[in-house]
Amino acid sequence: MDRDIFKVVDELFCRRLQVPELDPDAPLVDYGLDSVRAIELVVEMESLFDVHISDEQAASMLTLRDAVAQITASLAVPVGPESGDS
Repeated sequence: MDRDIFKVVDELFCRRLQVPELDPDAPLVDYGLDSVRAIELVVEMESLFDVHISDEQAASMLTLRDAVAQITASLAVPVGPESGDS
């Protein structure tokens, strides 16, 4: 897991959920994550990291560790004409 990505996502979630720290493996709903905040977080992560997160991918992000893993995986996937679709 990329430490820089983890740090950015952790700080984002702590700020948005208004908690001092998160257990990376605890369900985010335990910290008050609801559907509205979840959408806001996904949009903010997409903007921060310049990635696309599908609804299915977003739904699978149940913990901070899941969110970091999804961002890391999304960053590893080439997008656009350079993805080898020639």
